[in-house]
Amino acid sequence: MEKGMMEKNLTIRPEGKKDYMAIRRLIQDAFDPMPFSTGKEWQLVESIRASKGYINELALVAELGGKMVGHVLVSEIALDGKTSMIPVLILSPVSVSPEFQREGIGQKLCQRAIEEARKTDYPVMIVIGDPRYYQRFGFRPAFPEGVYLPFGFEEEYLQMMKLEENALEKVSGAIQFPPWFFDARGELL
Repeated sequence: MEKGMMEKNLTIRPEGKKDYMAIRRLIQDAFDPMPFSTGKEWQLVESIRASKGYINELALVAELGGKMVGHVLVSEIALDGKTSMIPVLILSPVSVSPEFQREGIGQKLCQRAIEEARKTDYPVMIVIGDPRYYQRFGFRPAFPEGVYLPFGFEEEYLQMMKLEENALEKVSGAIQFPPWFFDARGELL
């Protein structure tokens, strides 16, 4: 489908209960062939959905001609600041059906998720992913701002964006993944 035509026919909306099985299949199809995939991305989405960190308005599906072709989830996590826990958002994961990848659907989902996140009271949103992809949305390296992961990871993949004007003045510390980000063995999903 021609890109301009596709954009006209693309619908982005909050997910609903009737979408859950299609979302699971979509995530599996999108991530299973990827060399970096854990194969647990769909479990992460379902675990977040069942948690207090789930925000329905920030769980979005993309449809093209009535067919689900993409999904993005933004949920709450926290930063362990020096004096208190600071609630922040995390964008993860973004899934697009393999036959529609590199067509701009993931970009549209991220843009819409960021627009919706700006309507909340959260100060920042973080993402762990390819800087070349996420910097186009306004994400910047988090480590120079004093935000880091509590375990070893290549720091350039941890990025953040401010959602409110003076957010970076009050946000620093280690990211604290809540229990719903872990499987029964204690491993990150």
